[in-house]
Amino acid sequence: MNRIVEKLKKFGYVEDGIEEGDRKIERVIEKGSVEDIFYVEEGTLPNTRGGFSPDSPFGIGSFGSDDREVRFPWEKPKDEEVKERSSYQKRKSKTSLAELTLPESELRRLRNLTFQKKHKTRIGSRGVTKDVVDMIHVRWKDSEIVRLKFEGEAALNMKRMHEILERKTGGLVIWRSGNSVSLYRGVSYEVPSVQQNKQIYRKGENSSKFLSPPSYDSAEKPSTSETNAPMEKSEATNNQNEQDFLPQVNYEDEVDELLDSLGPRYTDWSGCDPLPVDADMLPAVVPGYQPPFRVLPFGVRSSLGLNEATALRRIARTLPPHFALGRSRQLQGLAAAMIKLWEKSSIAKIALKRGVQLTTSERMAEDIKKLTGGVLLSRNKDFLVFYRGKNFLSPEVTQALLERERMAKAMQDEEEQARLRASSLVVPTINPSELSAEAGTLGETLDADAKWGKTLDERHKQNVMRELEQLRHAKLVKKLERKLSLAERRLERAERALTKVELSLKPSEYKADPESITDEERFMFRKLGLRMKAFLLLGRRGVFDGTIENMHLHWKYRELVKILVKANTFDQVKKVALALEAESGGVLVSVDKVSKGYSVIVFRGKDYRRPSTLRPKNLLTKRKALARSIELQRHEALSKHISTLESKVNKIRSEIDQMEIVKDQGDEALYNELDSAYPSDDEEPEVGDAEEGDEAYLETYNSESDSEVENEYYSPTEEFAS
Repeated sequence: MNRIVEKLKKFGYVEDGIEEGDRKIERVIEKGSVEDIFYVEEGTLPNTRGGFSPDSPFGIGSFGSDDREVRFPWEKPKDEEVKERSSYQKRKSKTSLAELTLPESELRRLRNLTFQKKHKTRIGSRGVTKDVVDMIHVRWKDSEIVRLKFEGEAALNMKRMHEILERKTGGLVIWRSGNSVSLYRGVSYEVPSVQQNKQIYRKGENSSKFLSPPSYDSAEKPSTSETNAPMEKSEATNNQNEQDFLPQVNYEDEVDELLDSLGPRYTDWSGCDPLPVDADMLPAVVPGYQPPFRVLPFGVRSSLGLNEATALRRIARTLPPHFALGRSRQLQGLAAAMIKLWEKSSIAKIALKRGVQLTTSERMAEDIKKLTGGVLLSRNKDFLVFYRGKNFLSPEVTQALLERERMAKAMQDEEEQARLRASSLVVPTINPSELSAEAGTLGETLDADAKWGKTLDERHKQNVMRELEQLRHAKLVKKLERKLSLAERRLERAERALTKVELSLKPSEYKADPESITDEERFMFRKLGLRMKAFLLLGRRGVFDGTIENMHLHWKYRELVKILVKANTFDQVKKVALALEAESGGVLVSVDKVSKGYSVIVFRGKDYRRPSTLRPKNLLTKRKALARSIELQRHEALSKHISTLESKVNKIRSEIDQMEIVKDQGDEALYNELDSAYPSDDEEPEVGDAEEGDEAYLETYNSESDSEVENEYYSPTEEFAS
């Protein structure tokens, strides 16, 4: 108890009522010791500097001496927490501009008026258009608050709609919740007609000031000292005056002026300023329009590099759109405006209008690319970005090059006319020969046949036809033998691949004394299994580790498992059923023909115990099972193909033997049928390419890790767990 009291006294929890004589004598700390460097006491924690102090052992003041609250070093005082929470709430406020502009009492009054107002104006997916702005101004004539509700795509980004409303209408958003907004017209709001009259009056005053004649009374003649000033000073003053007279052009004003020169603006644009040009208001067909003349400079690569295209896309991402387009055809006016824009900017950005029916951005991009010759940088459902290309020329350079080309053509025409005039003055001195040569003519051929040709009788023609038929048969046999050898090589390769895949397949052996069930139990299990709604579907992969895992998961809730197998023959289903019984350790109940294929019902056994590993290691994984099924399918197809080719080769060889007997007539119908049945040499695939493809296919299955394998079967655990 004394030790506990001393500890409490040390930390200030108990008042010190004991006399000084009863206190223990404090131990003197030797200089240079560890305790001299770090003041250590029992039950105290180090401060943030790593040491200890007797005045404040925890680094936050003594305990019991003050009325301050006891807290840990990592805790903040409550005053700071309240200030931080209030500042966070202020920073998180949706109507910060209105809270900074209006007094709190006025803001509270306006919000109460908002809640009393029941009428809401609905705004569709087009956003804040010119009609919406006009409607808001009309409502402000009667009421100082307008409630709006956004619907469709406009409600997806309410923060952006908030900014657009305040920018386009000049009002203040005093309350926003979800897709509902309350818009205040402002303290100094005036009717638009009054504002226009004031602006007209101010413009008139400004114009009268500019038209008033200047006063020359204050002008004085320059003194002699000023005239004799050095040239350097005069040049400096001239440069300064030129800089003073240069107009200061703002970037936004320059962009607005450029877009105004291209065409009418799209006033219903819901994005940021400047407003894009309405491409639908531009002329659909421009008479005499032609794509711009383009010449690639010497030594410049025509196509864009990867880094160049990426840099241009990044620039275009931050640019506002220049045009707003809603139609898919007749875009010559837009193309002419884009060419004019490319004189000042290398990128033209087109925004696609929302809600326009029968528009395809792909078709728009193709038509614009044909009309302008530009490069499509990016295309999505909202924007089209075009680059003018490295071969784009300004109108001055284009006109100069075309004029130079016309001059070159005119000079060539003049030279051609001069050559023709000179050739007409020259008289040929060589007379053409009267007798024409007969070498290589038809007459010469007929004369040679008459003198030295041999007449062919019918017997000779029949012999020639018979030889042709034999050659034709032999060619077909060689073609089939070549295809047969190719198929045999493919079959060998498929067998090698199959053995390579089946290296890890070690099927379990059948039990010597399997568990048996009575006929009554088999009948009941079969009846229950066929009525089961939950089943496992066995696909093309066959029996692999995922199949056995699903069976054990199914047996967790029921004694039976129903497996549907889609196979062509009953023998295949029988092999699958026996494999399922051997690998899972269950009892095969029945194999029945159903509408979806074959139904295999397996009983888990009377002494069933769930194994520690659900996936057996001796079976293939899901990926390798798919590779094995593909190789088996290839092996089966090649075997059928080889048997077909062998039958055809034997048939043709028998026909060749028959031709020795029947020498007088040929079988023309047979040859035509064989030609149509067998493809030509051009249609046959190359052996090397097929081998490379198969090897690459097998490498993809061998390179993948088998640990990330999932099964594709339906698991009924969720149904039974519920």
